[in-house]
Amino acid sequence: MDHNPILDHFESPYHRGEASAGAVQRSLRNPACGDELTLQLTIQDGQVGEAWSTAAGCMVSQAATSMLCEYVERRTVESLAEFQAADMLALIGVPLTPRLQQCGLWPFRALNELIYSLEPVE
Repeated sequence: MDHNPILDHFESPYHRGEASAGAVQRSLRNPACGDELTLQLTIQDGQVGEAWSTAAGCMVSQAATSMLCEYVERRTVESLAEFQAADMLALIGVPLTPRLQQCGLWPFRALNELIYSLEPVE
């Protein structure tokens, strides 16, 4: 049987739940399809410590949220600001139809909004 990263992350999501106190978060809801997610990051000295999420909706959006949480840990906020939509689609690891790409990019949108809402580091 072929390895399916979407199914793997859907069935066993990475860091599903709530982060510790002091995490920054971003919540999004897509009224068109019902996908919802909350992304929480603990950040210290410009680097992500842990990433946690809650997600509801289709399998692709939930799996992509899990994949993103796993990816962002131990990365700098600066490097995540350079993370692009194409990088997110590559992270998912399987081709998606244009409609499902929207679902796969939902957590990427939450990450972008969260990163750009942070206070700039001097």
